[in-house]
Amino acid sequence: MNLDFTNPHFVLPWLGVLGIVVFIVIESVVPQRQWNMKRWQHWLINFSLSLCNLIIVDQMFVSLITYTNILEPFSRFDLYGRLELNTFWRITLTIVLFDLLMYVWHRMNHRIPLLWRFHRVHHTDIDLDVSSASRFHFGETTMAAVLTYSLMLSLGATLLEVRIFKLFFVIMTEFQHSNIRLHPTIERWVWMIFVPPAMHRVHHSDIQKETDSNYGAIFSFWDRMFGTFCRVDDQDRIVFGLKEYKDPQQLTLWKLLTLPFRK
Repeated sequence: MNLDFTNPHFVLPWLGVLGIVVFIVIESVVPQRQWNMKRWQHWLINFSLSLCNLIIVDQMFVSLITYTNILEPFSRFDLYGRLELNTFWRITLTIVLFDLLMYVWHRMNHRIPLLWRFHRVHHTDIDLDVSSASRFHFGETTMAAVLTYSLMLSLGATLLEVRIFKLFFVIMTEFQHSNIRLHPTIERWVWMIFVPPAMHRVHHSDIQKETDSNYGAIFSFWDRMFGTFCRVDDQDRIVFGLKEYKDPQQLTLWKLLTLPFRK
């Protein structure tokens, strides 16, 4: 195996793995609340789903756009090329526009019944920690990848620029799902621009009006702009999961993989 630490395509995904390790350590030192499940059981389920996504989705789509021209029609727009943007603006716009896309996509997953069938796998988690950021069905991740790489080609963004966005996205997703207790002052400052754990915990509440709020991934201002922001100061009263999926026996790896195809 060739470990090329000068290649950003190799280094950037491993920084996401490093983020998981860092947040696991922080969770162990300053947890927000106690876990319902044993941590190793929780990790086994969530990271197994992540492995499915890595094998089935991520590598498949990188290979698809690298070795085929199946998405070539989208590249004709080439917005960045038409605007003659420099590297700074290309990366900045990629992060902002892709985060907006993820906000819209997230709302669609809650509004469209077919998409919700897949997305509810993520919301069945009765604990919330850094591993929850990996708890996505490969069907949902596949559809999101189609949108992501279509937008990439439409903008004229490079694979490296998208990987830089994905690093920010992954680190922020790990952070907001982490079971860590932040100092209130730090959290208030983070909340002004980014999505802190306290904001995203509301999204994982089993109360539907709270579940259908706080869709942002990196930036918190999308929810303010589009009227989906919800604040809960009493974090300890939030109950995670979905009311119809509270039994851990319903939440095994196999049952989660088959959940979108069952009533």
